[in-house]
Amino acid sequence: MSLSTILFYFATLTCLTRAIIRTASGLHILQLDGYKTGRYLKWIRQHPTNCFEVKEILVIGGFLILTVLPQFPDRWFSPLCAGLIIFQISLIIRRKKVKAKKPLVYTARAKRVFGLAICLLAATATALALVAKTNPSRIAIFLFSEITVINLTVVNLLIYPLERTINEAYLLSARRRIKTLQPRVIGITGSYGKTSTKYILHQILSRKFNTLMTPNSYNTPMGICKVIRSDLTAEHEIFIVEMGAYKRGDIRELCNLASPQIGILTAVGPQHLERFKSIENIAKGKYELIESLPADGLAVFNCDNEICAGLADKRERTGNPVRRYATEASPVASVADTADLIATNVRYTDNGLAFTVDANTERFNISGAEIQTRLLGKHNVSNILAAMTVAVECGMTLDEIREAIDKVEPVPHRLQLTAGAGGVTIIDDSFNANPVGAKAALEALNEIGNGKKVLVTPGMVELGEKAYEENRKLGEEAADVCDLVILVGPIQTKPILDGLKAAGYPSQQIIVALNLEEVKQHLVTHVQAGDVVLFENDLPDSYNEEKAAS
Repeated sequence: MSLSTILFYFATLTCLTRAIIRTASGLHILQLDGYKTGRYLKWIRQHPTNCFEVKEILVIGGFLILTVLPQFPDRWFSPLCAGLIIFQISLIIRRKKVKAKKPLVYTARAKRVFGLAICLLAATATALALVAKTNPSRIAIFLFSEITVINLTVVNLLIYPLERTINEAYLLSARRRIKTLQPRVIGITGSYGKTSTKYILHQILSRKFNTLMTPNSYNTPMGICKVIRSDLTAEHEIFIVEMGAYKRGDIRELCNLASPQIGILTAVGPQHLERFKSIENIAKGKYELIESLPADGLAVFNCDNEICAGLADKRERTGNPVRRYATEASPVASVADTADLIATNVRYTDNGLAFTVDANTERFNISGAEIQTRLLGKHNVSNILAAMTVAVECGMTLDEIREAIDKVEPVPHRLQLTAGAGGVTIIDDSFNANPVGAKAALEALNEIGNGKKVLVTPGMVELGEKAYEENRKLGEEAADVCDLVILVGPIQTKPILDGLKAAGYPSQQIIVALNLEEVKQHLVTHVQAGDVVLFENDLPDSYNEEKAAS
């Protein structure tokens, strides 16, 4: 075997190695997108530089043009291959490593997809190497690593029938298990507030009942299925299920799995509007939880939200039981007369929030009840009211509920107050901001401490056609509260910057950083003891501008 042939095959091997590494990166995004091929392809269209190595295309393309020239000497092929081997290895060694917020998890499904992708890559590389002609133009196969995106897409489509069969077997097992154990199931959905409501309700009900909730953001069929099959036992009296959705039909699928007897609808808003396409579709999608309840199933609505108030009226017209909750600041007309529970005199204290709860109906023996909580953000008053409504229906007394609320811990990364280094106060609201939550977070920032008020944010995502409007509004609202604004990602945060400028916010008090590491460097030089820093939202990896540009 000649030296040029050996170098050619070794170059092919380095190319395959790079393809495998890039496949792992693509698999990470595919996993974040729930193995949905359509969403993965959309991400590819939005981040082409993350999918195709421009330097490799230019270098190898240039060499390819050189080799096909009639005057190209054959003796140059070996040095050319050696140079390309060094080039490929340098790309492997010098590739930019961006720390993932949610790293790739090698689940059984991920291993199957990755394994099949590698096999297909290896077969393709072998076939190309064997059929390549013995002239210099065979260097074209070194562009082989650029097919990783196509390869992963094909693998995901090929393996789909198998994955669907496996998932259906798991789902059937979970349905049988929950039917056998028969816990009281409480479903919670909404454009925002559902995770916080879930945590609050779980902490309250756990004071009296053996209660299980879906952890973190386990709100998809397979996530809930895993909890049912692994964690739900005969001892659990109540099972609280958070239900997420990206399209109509998703909630109905979750209800077919979990069979809730109580449903809470926290809000209908523009969150995930990019995928639902319209607020009307979001409302219909969320209402699937209510439609899936049994005839005597209880539907609980946040009537501070105008759309939820209308859906409560719709449900009541069917003769099924309905409970409403609201605050005195509700924008919905006559809600004070129709809400079963209403909160008044909402105020910040040194320890969190305080408010008064009254009942408008005889169903609740509550009048002038003073509630104290360590939670921040006035939107949490609505979340507490939802939990109180269900807790009463489950048989808890006002004293039991009030004592439980007093001990409720902040939900992780949702207006979580912590002590930072050097006497700086941190408000961690980094989990998936929405317009209502972001406004409440700014209110909390304004109320806490006497030092400099600093906002760190990459903005809000998945708001569809309202993305620019809502992020610009966030900038305008921040201008009234903050002494310093640090924006993460120059592309993503442009609407916020426009809002700040429109409000006349001083440009010297705005910093645009590329990533969190840069943010930390700026905070070291710009904050001191007594200052308060709000971290508002933390974009998923698929929105990472630095990763997209690497």
